[in-house]
Amino acid sequence: MAINRRDTLKLFGAGAVALGAGPLLVGCGDGGGGSDVGNDGKELAPWPAYVPLTGPTPDLPGGEKGLQAAYTKYPSNLTDAGFATPGDKSDVTVSVISYGTPPTDVSVNKYWQAVNAALGVNLKIEIIPAANFVEVMSTKMAGNDLPDIMFFGAGYVLPRQEQFIQQVCADISEYVSGDNVKQFPALANIPSYTWQGLGRIGGRFYGVPTERPVYGGSLLVNRTALEKAGAVYEWDKAGFLSSLKAATGDKKYGMGFPMELNIDYLAGSLGAPNTWAVSADGKFTTTYESPQFKEALAMSAQLFKEGSAYPDGGSTSAVDMKTLFANQTVATYRDGWGAMGTSSLALAKGFTQDFGLPFGGAASTPWGGTGRFGFVAFKKADASRIKMLLAVCNYLAAPFGTKQYELFNYGVEGTHFTRGADGTPVPTELWTKGENGTTLPVKYIAAAPQALFYAGYPEAVERVYQWEKKVAPITIPDPSNGLRSAKWTENGSALTKAINDAILGVVFRGEDVSTFDGAVAKWKSDGGSQSADEFAAEYAAAK
Repeated sequence: MAINRRDTLKLFGAGAVALGAGPLLVGCGDGGGGSDVGNDGKELAPWPAYVPLTGPTPDLPGGEKGLQAAYTKYPSNLTDAGFATPGDKSDVTVSVISYGTPPTDVSVNKYWQAVNAALGVNLKIEIIPAANFVEVMSTKMAGNDLPDIMFFGAGYVLPRQEQFIQQVCADISEYVSGDNVKQFPALANIPSYTWQGLGRIGGRFYGVPTERPVYGGSLLVNRTALEKAGAVYEWDKAGFLSSLKAATGDKKYGMGFPMELNIDYLAGSLGAPNTWAVSADGKFTTTYESPQFKEALAMSAQLFKEGSAYPDGGSTSAVDMKTLFANQTVATYRDGWGAMGTSSLALAKGFTQDFGLPFGGAASTPWGGTGRFGFVAFKKADASRIKMLLAVCNYLAAPFGTKQYELFNYGVEGTHFTRGADGTPVPTELWTKGENGTTLPVKYIAAAPQALFYAGYPEAVERVYQWEKKVAPITIPDPSNGLRSAKWTENGSALTKAINDAILGVVFRGEDVSTFDGAVAKWKSDGGSQSADEFAAEYAAAK
């Protein structure tokens, strides 16, 4: 199965996968997984200190375990982040992933010009379409013409990525480890879970991550359709199944299962471990062996067999499933936390878009995400240039409620947006037609931690906040997140593909659930067990 989009980082809740065979990388040693990138037995640089920046007073307060501060309206008085212009007027080359069309040239692009002026550098950005990211980056990594700043992540782990980074990228530990990060206040504002999800390579730090909330695979729901089908907000398993069945009919379906499938919502609702279970003595055991995961697999097959799931899911991409949700063909589908936003809310014509709670109540273990979208690493250079590039990232990560944040996220007032009666930026035609932060994705170089704010949709902010209050306390992390395994780096792609095929066979091809046990046994013997041992050693070392 081709894995070709950012949302498949946890395709079946199995963690990140190494994509493709790829060329051997220049100067990175032998062709095996390599052990030097591991952290077991190494002196570990301390995690960057977390020093939250004070922002506008939220309408709904944040809390522990990932509950976000929420804003039902745009801040009325923006502040200045107080950061000096970071650049030295030099050219800064960047390679970054993109999900939009290419931007217009900097000579006519007022957004690009404004970003350059604010940063004090001339950004020369190579935009890499997501569909070509693996191919382009693998080729780039095999050559010698590297940019100053390189993006990695978005669900893709490139062949021998960690070895490459360790060999050719700058070790930034002396600038960001422990209290050292305080010289870059916006980087110190990145939560600890994001840095820990990025992890160390050989005990050191090599990148600056872009934060994402702790939540992983979640169920997007058409609340209007579900209430009509008799669903209650805090449903149980029986209510979940009966609601999906009642929402099915007249070419409409209770659930949308795309060809990527994504059963982590079901598994977490049933209490399955997030990717791995860790015993008291530190042993890693795959979630595939848990009875809860097997129950989730059987439930997926049941929904498909009974007709409550969209029948053409096996040939429908997750991207297309979003469209089927927006046009109300499906009442629910699994997506990430970021799928809730102003764009999707604008498409939800005639119904209320919401997140569905796990249906297992107190026994649920909602699967947390990685805490990051991706990260950037820096080509080796002298200390003054590395510090300048880190200062650029710091400036780009200015927090919500600052004038800098507004520039990077909405553009220039009067050119890219006007202000509504409540002060909320209202995009102009220039912004909506392509001169924006999607076509020029500087947000993937560095960005502030995401704010729970949907411009023009205060009710949606309240709904998501109430959902987070229920889900945050019981969300569990993937214990392998941020850890290194040479075997997983070497064989993860093949292992994941094989187990995914077994899952698809049960759900879409009607194979008996018992066949999955054989697939798991082979998965373990082909490298899953060795990966578990290596993750366990890393887990112990990280404590």
